[in-house]
Amino acid sequence: MCRQLVFFCSLLLIASCAQIGSPAGGEFDRTPPKVSRYRPDSATVNFNSRTIEIIFDEYIQLQDLNSQLLISPPLEFTPQITAKKKTLVIELDKKEVLKPNTTYSISFGNAVKDIRESNAVENFRYIFSTGSFIDSLTLSGSVQNAFDHKTEKNLLVMLYSDRSDSAIYKTLPDYFAKTNDVGAFKVNNIRQGKYRVVALKDDNSNYKYNDEERFGFLSDQVEAGKQEDVFVYMYTEQPKNIFLKKYNQVQYGKFVFVFNKGSDSLRLSRLNKEALKDVKEFTEFSKNKDTITYWMDPVDKDSLILQVRNGARILDTLRFKLIKKENALKSSRVPFKFTLMNSQNAETFDLNKELNLVFSHPVEKINDDAKVSLKEDSVVYSKYPLIYSKSTVSNETVKITTTQKTDTKNPAALASSRNMLLKENTTYSLTVLPASFTDFFGLTNDTIKMKFRTKEEKFYGSVKLNLQVETLNDSYLVQLLDDKENVVRQSNVSKSETLFYDYLYPASYKLKVIFDKNANGKWDEGNYLKKQQPEKVTYNTEAVNIRSNWDLELEWSIHEPK
Repeated sequence: MCRQLVFFCSLLLIASCAQIGSPAGGEFDRTPPKVSRYRPDSATVNFNSRTIEIIFDEYIQLQDLNSQLLISPPLEFTPQITAKKKTLVIELDKKEVLKPNTTYSISFGNAVKDIRESNAVENFRYIFSTGSFIDSLTLSGSVQNAFDHKTEKNLLVMLYSDRSDSAIYKTLPDYFAKTNDVGAFKVNNIRQGKYRVVALKDDNSNYKYNDEERFGFLSDQVEAGKQEDVFVYMYTEQPKNIFLKKYNQVQYGKFVFVFNKGSDSLRLSRLNKEALKDVKEFTEFSKNKDTITYWMDPVDKDSLILQVRNGARILDTLRFKLIKKENALKSSRVPFKFTLMNSQNAETFDLNKELNLVFSHPVEKINDDAKVSLKEDSVVYSKYPLIYSKSTVSNETVKITTTQKTDTKNPAALASSRNMLLKENTTYSLTVLPASFTDFFGLTNDTIKMKFRTKEEKFYGSVKLNLQVETLNDSYLVQLLDDKENVVRQSNVSKSETLFYDYLYPASYKLKVIFDKNANGKWDEGNYLKKQQPEKVTYNTEAVNIRSNWDLELEWSIHEPK
């Protein structure tokens, strides 16, 4: 009897334990929390509370609140937001002064979730008004990068009733929204009126425009509720002030200075001229004039003091402890190189590319008895004499050309990019004898030998572009781009004409046009204070698919985008 009683009690205990928890194999809870009540109610008018409580029908949690939370108009002070069991509590800072007659929207995105399965209350919002009614006007649109039309999420689109130029620098916006994955936005609960609209990549999260943040603006004010979708084009404005970003003594006799923007007025000058008199020096500027490479041969001097100026304005004064010359040139001197231009490693050569010798130091002179020879399948190339000249682009480059250019295979082309009569599918050997070139430091080259093979003509494709422009005498930059948006070919046109691009690799390309209003041959960003928008850009919607041994013909009528 006693044993039966113990067994019976054990069964009761096991049964009791088995009832704890959810039955195995049950369905997951897929229902998000629901609001049971608000304190005060959502859409409350004449709001004067400091605490908001939102009670749900189950326990809740907050996830990723910092990235999901949007409060428009933005508050001066960050409110305290917590999840306590079933209640979401919003406590305004004691110092917060709400704007009169204004509708506020607190959007939680998908941050409010249940405890058990993390089901989110999607796009959850709480709104209230400090006035007698809830504003209901909206403004929607999209934001694109002005240069390449790419979109981006989480860009700020801000509305200002204060239409002074300084408002975007000094004050918080009246309303704002963020762009979604495709660059679209919608600002809700706007008061009737006219607003200045700007877009901003708010790197420091202060809701104000700071120099060098990506930015865009609408030239005209918009009236809430009466404006169709708007388009804002982003750009990075040129900084107002120029400064030296970084500098370095790269090797013996070579110094590099990088600035935050380019300028034609950048200058370097030696302050210890007496100590460094009769020193050889040479200055190179990058294409954008934002980098200076300074060469000098100080021999056995110890230090260098350089003053960096932009016009009459002194930017910096720098002191360098100079690298000693002994053994420095041996360690820093890179052998003279022959570069195939289109590839660093391949031994195949494009028929339309130039032959270039690239040196590690600037070339001071080409010696009178310089010996450069080219062999075609072991036979000395003699069809046209070779000539060599220093490049105007880089003082470290020597171009090797012939005295005659070839015509293109297509008579419609303006000019062929080929400058040597190289045969297709042929092996060539280039030889440069010692002491043909002398560099900045008085060093001469060793023997240079390089073997390469040309590609076959049929490997390449071409495109004939029949271009129709909307307005004659305007300046257009027509660009053929690869899949990484690198410029493969570029043409400057001012009228309808036919362009021919040959010797193209088989690949997919894009066509792009920059509306070059100032005819300076490049894309220009905008200027907010001058109310200048960035130069407009448009793309051809049709992909340019180039195939080997194939001539493609395209028609393109160019119209300036709105």
